Amino acid sequence: MKNLAKLFLVICLVFVASGVYAYTQTQNITVKVIIQKLSVSVSPSEYDFGGMTENSSEVATSSITVTNDGNYTEKFKMDFPSGEPNGTWNSVTASAPGAEEYRLSAIFKDVAPVTDDYLASDSFCDGCARTATTTDLARDGDADSVKGLNVSATQTRGLWFKFEAPSTTAITTQQSITTSITALAD
Repeated sequence: MKNLAKLFLVICLVFVASGVYAYTQTQNITVKVIIQKLSVSVSPSEYDFGGMTENSSEVATSSITVTNDGNYTEKFKMDFPSGEPNGTWNSVTASAPGAEEYRLSAIFKDVAPVTDDYLASDSFCDGCARTATTTDLARDGDADSVKGLNVSATQTRGLWFKFEAPSTTAITTQQSITTSITALAD
């Protein structure tokens, strides 16, 4: 029995001396999360084109500042939240406005655009929202950094409207067309 105890002791000393023994090591893992907040603000909240004649068009002389006031990279969508402004006018996108029709277009740009900067892909209508891409709601040749996509938190963009009046209309009172801008994850 003494020899067995000595043998056991020798084996234990060999394992300890050779570094072969059981041990544990602990590593911490930190898990982080941020709750995505998509949010957008505009200033000013309206633009007045003033008096226009039938069959005319006008580009805004100043922009609406659109700010990503959320905490996540966004792109913007334009839409009409409450339908047409009256029971007579209808919005169009693909063609020039006819009788009792109008076209409202918008592009994100850092400087004032010209009439030719606007394409059909920059117009939106009741029931046909438009989401900013490299070509929609944008001048194709502009840098992505001025367009309504890939907008980091706190960044701003300039939004410029163009209005094309009906070719003919019976309505001569001021019309208000409410548009909405929505922040989407990009």
